[in-house]
Amino acid sequence: MPAAPVLAIEDLHVWFGTGSTETHTLKGISLAVAPGERVGLVGESGCGKTTTILAAMGLLPPSASVAGRILLGGEDLLARGERSVAAHRWTDLAMVFQGAMNAFNPVHTVGWQIAEALRIHRPAPREAITRRVHELLELVGIPAGRADAYPHEFSGGMRQRAVIAMALACEPKVLLADEPTTALDVVIQDQILALLTRLCDELALALILVTHDLGVVAQTCDRAAVMLDGEIVEHGPVLDLHRNPTHSYTKRLFEATPSLGDARPAAPAAAAPSALLEVDGLRVSYSGRRGMTDALLRRPGPEQVAVDGISLTVNRGELVALVGQSGCGKTSTVQAVLGMVPAAGGDIRLDGESTRDLDRSGLRQLRRRVQMIYQDPYESLDGRFRVRDTLEEPLRIHRAAAGREQRRAIVRGALERVGLTPAGRYLDRYPHELSGGQRQRVSIAACLVLQPELLLADEPVSMLDVSLRAGILDLLDELRTDSSLGILMITHDLSTAATYADRILVMHEGRIVEHGPAWQVVNEPVDGYTKMLLAAVPSPDPQVRPQRLALTGDVAERSQA
Repeated sequence: MPAAPVLAIEDLHVWFGTGSTETHTLKGISLAVAPGERVGLVGESGCGKTTTILAAMGLLPPSASVAGRILLGGEDLLARGERSVAAHRWTDLAMVFQGAMNAFNPVHTVGWQIAEALRIHRPAPREAITRRVHELLELVGIPAGRADAYPHEFSGGMRQRAVIAMALACEPKVLLADEPTTALDVVIQDQILALLTRLCDELALALILVTHDLGVVAQTCDRAAVMLDGEIVEHGPVLDLHRNPTHSYTKRLFEATPSLGDARPAAPAAAAPSALLEVDGLRVSYSGRRGMTDALLRRPGPEQVAVDGISLTVNRGELVALVGQSGCGKTSTVQAVLGMVPAAGGDIRLDGESTRDLDRSGLRQLRRRVQMIYQDPYESLDGRFRVRDTLEEPLRIHRAAAGREQRRAIVRGALERVGLTPAGRYLDRYPHELSGGQRQRVSIAACLVLQPELLLADEPVSMLDVSLRAGILDLLDELRTDSSLGILMITHDLSTAATYADRILVMHEGRIVEHGPAWQVVNEPVDGYTKMLLAAVPSPDPQVRPQRLALTGDVAERSQA
């Protein structure tokens, strides 16, 4: 007999606002999870996933109206409002919030902050609380001795583990995890997902995992529910959803999810490649953290090498992916190419001409020929500028148009080139009036108005939903195919690189450890680090899960070495 659910959401409705401005956000959501079970809640931004679990926690704002039932062990948490849910929040029902890496207070130690949850909800003598903090840290794979460390002294993966430890402090029956691996690189993501799986098995913890990533769900969850516009349109075992999705939206999500299996052998080149960007022996370094004596004497700290003698080439019409974990030197590489950070050694050539040691005028010309697409479309656009102003600004700065009419024609052409048609519909919009995918398309259009030769794309889709990612990546693929534009794309996602890149360069600790055609790197890896990255990639096919999880311990050990 299946276990009785520990948490059951029944016919949940949520409205925001009042009167004529009221919005029906959740429309009859029903979902249940049993002890030890892992259930994924999947959908794109704005579909209602986070609203669902915030309603379960009783954390919706006062502007929300709620109907339905949320049963925790048979008790309806909505029956008496805050009085019903307060006694269970954090003790029986806990949550890992989105963006949890930045959830810690920087002025208190990690151990103090975990202990705070215990002091509030489970008062006990200091010695007992300290022992419990140490147990929790050990449970999530952090040495107990690190309890006295501050958040900035933890890596991103350790901070995420510590947030999970905090959520488990009062031994909850149910854990609600809202995008717990967003913005983490693939190896750290693998460790966090394996940790959640282990905790559910060992503690009989029920997990609802909110994500837009089908690969994460396939590798972690037993069942999944697919949300669209405030409704669950399909649910069932993840294997059934993968093999036989019945709803068209579920099918689109799987089709839009990149996979390592999408890599194909490169077709024979029609003509000899024409080198656009050549990097030869590039070295980038920074002054390290100074000690007290160095600071008083104003001496630089020890040198920290970010990029250690790498060489690479991007040809015209080619998309090259630079892949590696956070902190390996990818962003420092593209910043050096753009002249944003000085190169400590080596040479950078654009169309055969060295770009090192350029004066102000030379840098100005370089930044007209080389443009950068930034990671976060919500931060890269000035909220005070309309779309037309954002696209016209680089034309004014570089004096790239004869007058207002020519500028407007170029702007309209750029918007249409990135699929924002008709252009007139978008010209007078502000960033907050655009979706995430539209914002990133505007950012790309702002790069294209200057007709650059090279695009540097720094994680251009990591902040976007899976279907929006596909749209942006298809756009980049079209741009370099239809012209002589070269693209160097930074990513930590080998699935994306395998699907879209001509060649892949794998970077580790400031060096290129493997490079070659995408199909070759994915299917015939040579370097051990590349093999580790490939083992950590979540697949949308649940059947690969036993093999992937079997490798997790080795992956975690080597990545922390």
